[in-house]
Amino acid sequence: MLEFRKYHGLGNDFIIVRGDADALSEDEIARLCQRHRGVGADGVLLIRPGDAGREPPEVEMVIYNRDGSRPEMCGNGVRCVAAFARHHWQMGDEIVVNSDAGPRRCRIESASPHTWQVAVDMGTAEMSPEPGIFEVGDKGFDYVAVDVGNPHAVVFAQAPIEVICQVGEAANDGHPAFPQGVNVEFVTPGTEPGAYEVIVYERGVGLTQACGTGACAVGAAIWETEREERRSPLTIHLPGGPLEISELQGRLWMSGEAVEVFRGAWLRSMDGR
Repeated sequence: MLEFRKYHGLGNDFIIVRGDADALSEDEIARLCQRHRGVGADGVLLIRPGDAGREPPEVEMVIYNRDGSRPEMCGNGVRCVAAFARHHWQMGDEIVVNSDAGPRRCRIESASPHTWQVAVDMGTAEMSPEPGIFEVGDKGFDYVAVDVGNPHAVVFAQAPIEVICQVGEAANDGHPAFPQGVNVEFVTPGTEPGAYEVIVYERGVGLTQACGTGACAVGAAIWETEREERRSPLTIHLPGGPLEISELQGRLWMSGEAVEVFRGAWLRSMDGR
């Protein structure tokens, strides 16, 4: 049996397992994440404590999407890992989570039973100097390419869900600009100043309730295209809820909740049929 905890960040849900990067096979990850035949999740987070004696304490994290692919970074996942380490390993309110995209410094801002508000230093954003275009059928959508440890394409347009899925699928099917795939965000202004509505198609997952790195990429693109003043904080409304994005000394900060929902043990010998 495989013991695990289930967490989510605004509905973007993860199975957290203590273990090294190779603790699960790609097939096991896919079966574990199945909604109807497994536990069900957008991804798996394999974690272990970092080197002893470091201050602030460190956690090593490897992320797997539900199709078994390994992305570099996951903003909602980082918050969930920090909350897990604070609650189960008593690591304190300042924690560094190390990932394939490098370290991310986390701060627990508040806590209530099984829910934590976590702020994360997400680092800097790299912007493509020229806009690109996705062509799907007879439609074209301009995008801004942003890298926040993983790749994103931010589209400032409104579109039906089926069109967003078509764009996301095309962008992750050998698109020449994104040979490793890309997360796609469709962005529209919200009803309040500094607020934006965002739908995310995540590589290796599809439509998600929330995407932390996507919210950061959207924030960077909004400031870069001068839709808002650079130092003005933003509220990014995703289907699962809001994330607060701000910039401090050129670095992106993300704040949002992480929630523990249950613990269990997976019968990993089952083949899912």
